[in-house]
Amino acid sequence: MATVEDDLKSFTQFVNQRIKNEEEMRLSELFELWMRAHSSESSYADNVAAINASIDDFRNGERGTPAGEHSRNLREQFGFDKE
Repeated sequence: MATVEDDLKSFTQFVNQRIKNEEEMRLSELFELWMRAHSSESSYADNVAAINASIDDFRNGERGTPAGEHSRNLREQFGFDKE
């Protein structure tokens, strides 16, 4: 099992190699490429299954909860709405 330190070293090596190849990319693009190259097959399969389930839910009319409602619930839960 990789640790955060191992992942950071791996990502740093990945970025340094891209820089040596004179590839110009945003950090988010580099991270996305690194994640794709270093994610396990089971993790990838889990992500694909979750995305497909979300698409199915959307097609069946499930639209989730508006973000504002979640924010309001969290503010109430943690007492941020009290004056």
